[in-house]
Amino acid sequence: MEGSATDPFTRELAAARVDNVLLGSTAAPDPVSVVDRLLCVQAQEHAFSRWSVAQRTQRPDEPAVLASIAAGAVVRTHILRPTWHYVRGDDLRWLQALTGPRVRRLSAGWYRSHGADEEFFLATRKVVEAQLAGGHCLTRDELKQSLIGAGIDVSGQRITAALFDLELQAVICSGPVRGKHHTYGLVDELLPPAPPLAADEALTLLVRRYLKGHGPALLKDLRWWSSLTLKQLQQGVEDLGATVTSATVGGAEYMWLAEQQPAGDASRQTGQFRLLQVFDELFVGYSESRGLVDPDGEFGSVLPIGFSKMMHVVLEGDRLAGRWRSDKRRGPAPGTNTLEITAEMTRPLGAADLRGLEQAAEAYGAFVGMEVATVTRDLNAL
Repeated sequence: MEGSATDPFTRELAAARVDNVLLGSTAAPDPVSVVDRLLCVQAQEHAFSRWSVAQRTQRPDEPAVLASIAAGAVVRTHILRPTWHYVRGDDLRWLQALTGPRVRRLSAGWYRSHGADEEFFLATRKVVEAQLAGGHCLTRDELKQSLIGAGIDVSGQRITAALFDLELQAVICSGPVRGKHHTYGLVDELLPPAPPLAADEALTLLVRRYLKGHGPALLKDLRWWSSLTLKQLQQGVEDLGATVTSATVGGAEYMWLAEQQPAGDASRQTGQFRLLQVFDELFVGYSESRGLVDPDGEFGSVLPIGFSKMMHVVLEGDRLAGRWRSDKRRGPAPGTNTLEITAEMTRPLGAADLRGLEQAAEAYGAFVGMEVATVTRDLNAL
């Protein structure tokens, strides 16, 4: 099957991707189901990453996300590229066994630049395991003080390297959130035992789960997302056989699961607005084909947007339609603060569209527990 970057079939692929990442007509029943569908959800920004999970559920609720973390059903850890991600507790061990060794190798230069060698890692592991044993969960700063007390130099990025490496080896992961701080606990105490998977079984499972929650996508997208090699991933695709379908569009081969065949115009949610954080999986889940939902190339790559004042993005149906930010505004009396959502849109909005955008802003306001005022600007008029 062939197609161009602008033909209707390309829009069908975009609509299918939006549906598969749970931003279309289908919502998950709870936060654990969201993370199960996406396999890993990038989560370095605490509040916004919880919104990314919650907005994919039938009733977006921050306490429900926090409860799933407290129960160990969802954990927050360094995995894949690597950066912070949410992942189901049931998936943590096999994913780290599959991808962790490669990420450790890719991180070797960074380790050396901070003097973090195997002797350092063995020493820090001994202290951290002793401090967390017995079901204790401690913050990064608390573990840092314990390591300093043991005479270990964890200045600068050395503390980051120490905890990062223990996460990659599935020794530690997040425990319950305490106030505004995540804690760390021992994987073998926080999570129930899980049988290991053979390497080939884990590989095919990763490919299938990625396509289920991110397809249609390119093999290079999956390479970026997983940190595994193209050779490995191609083998995983071949092992899945006819369960994977593909089509060449604009010279690139898109893959998806045969059970998720793009449904055409019927799957589109044109006119439905969603406020997405810039590190949402709809963007960071892909390195080569982000343009599928940005066909005009107006939004560019993720990181430059992430460092701009208007750092988040508005999704309209199956394509990006603007940028947004939130600012707290102090009210005239205590407890009357509001959240101002400023949205810069790529086209003028009529009354119905404007109300749809306001509803999206109100959904975010309800999630953070604040009244919302929406300010809309036309990017073409700025």
